[in-house]
Amino acid sequence: MPAMSRMTISRVAVALAALVAPPTLVGATFSRLAPGSNCDDFKIPDIGSKDECFNTAATALGISTPLKLQIDGVGFNGCAFNTVANALIYSVTPGATAANHAPLPTLQFICQGVATTTTTVTTTATTGTTTTTSGIFAKLGGGSRCSDEGVPDVLSKEACFSAAQHLLGLGGATAMELNNVGFTGCLFNSAANMMMYGTTPGVSSEANLKLPTFEYVCSGIPTTTTTTTATLTTTTVAFTRLGAGQRCSDQSIPSITSKEACFGAAASAVGLGQKFKLEVNFMGFTGCVYNAIAGFVMYGETPGVTAANTLAFPHFQYLCDGHAAALFP
Repeated sequence: MPAMSRMTISRVAVALAALVAPPTLVGATFSRLAPGSNCDDFKIPDIGSKDECFNTAATALGISTPLKLQIDGVGFNGCAFNTVANALIYSVTPGATAANHAPLPTLQFICQGVATTTTTVTTTATTGTTTTTSGIFAKLGGGSRCSDEGVPDVLSKEACFSAAQHLLGLGGATAMELNNVGFTGCLFNSAANMMMYGTTPGVSSEANLKLPTFEYVCSGIPTTTTTTTATLTTTTVAFTRLGAGQRCSDQSIPSITSKEACFGAAASAVGLGQKFKLEVNFMGFTGCVYNAIAGFVMYGETPGVTAANTLAFPHFQYLCDGHAAALFP
């Protein structure tokens, strides 16, 4: 065979091999931006999934916070680190675009690719799945059950040992599943410095074992009710759930100023008592709001943000302390 033909065949073979060979680059590069910037400013993509945000990107950038939350409808799509709350957040917000993500001074957006003014880290692809459950939890004192306070028990080992344990500041405690010992639910054993989850067939929430060292963890915030029989005066507390995009100040009624009132009396009064509840601070809003996209009630405080300039997304329905005035007499 002529030398020229052999060379041509060889080049074709190399070209075909290049087309069918698998890529050798398996690394992924991420950037953690300074507060006030978003990925669109540098024309690089946002993180596209919760798993990539909580696993690959977090590992690559050395973000080791145990608090990882998916909170939809908070003004951005993608992955961001809240520097004040020390929480990694993944969010999906319909209507939000890469160009108009909320530029809060507490948020550092995480992006795919290299931003020219930020420090980047390249890492090989990692495997694994992180399931994050978030919510609001309460740890009772010894000798009290969740049923005594009118709030539900934590119903799974995963919620007990993951979200509840870390949100209550008990991340350093040993976690142990212990079944058939007289209780069903989640608790902190103060004597053993141990988180315990267990199920006992036939033992209901109302019959859970009470011990001075058993501090039950509940899915919600207990509320205190005071009953007085020495007076005939009755005071009725009224709450209002506003339409989408309205603030309490727009209706000249006070905002709700505590998470206890938000998650307790206010949520129940406006028909949201059974909704999931979450405290979210430093996210650009102050007050009590129903997030119609995420489907849960949120209470938050952001320094410098008042009832007059709190975020008013189309899917935010604020809960206010009082009745809205009628438009017509």
